[in-house]
Amino acid sequence: MSIARRLALICATILTLTAAACTPGQITAYQHVMANGTPAEQAAVTAAVDAWKANPPYETASMGESPDCHTAIARHWPAGSQAWARGIVNRESGNQPGAQNPSSTAAGCFQMLRLHEGRFNKLGYTWADRYDPDVNTLVALDLYREAGTAPWRL
Repeated sequence: MSIARRLALICATILTLTAAACTPGQITAYQHVMANGTPAEQAAVTAAVDAWKANPPYETASMGESPDCHTAIARHWPAGSQAWARGIVNRESGNQPGAQNPSSTAAGCFQMLRLHEGRFNKLGYTWADRYDPDVNTLVALDLYREAGTAPWRL
C-alpha cells in the first residue's frame, strides 16, 4: 500500500472515529491499519481511539438527576424543538418515566423500543436504564438527530 493511501486511510479513520460511533467499514479499516500499518500509523490510530473514548461525541447524563420526562427534555433537548418533544412524551408516556407498553417493548419517556438497545449501548447505557428519564431522553435525542420525527409518527 502506498504511503499516500495509508495516510489517507489514517486521516479518514481519525476523522470518522472522532465524529461518531464506528461503522463496520471503519472497524475493518482500523483492523487493517493495526494488522498492516507501520508503528507510526498504528500509534496515530490508537491515539485517535483513545481521544474518542475520553471525549465521546455525544452527551452523557448522571442517572436519576431529572424527576420526570419534561425536566429531562429541558436539560438535554435543543430549545427549538422542546415543545415537539414534550408533545411526544405526553402522547407516548404521559410524562411518566416508568411507562411500559403492555403489548410491546416500548418503554420510558419516549417509548423507546428494545430494537434501540444498541443506541443505549452507544451512549454508554444499557437497556436496563430505559426508565431513567435522562437516559431515555438522550437516547431519543440521538435517534431524533439521526432520523428526525419519523420514528414517532403514527
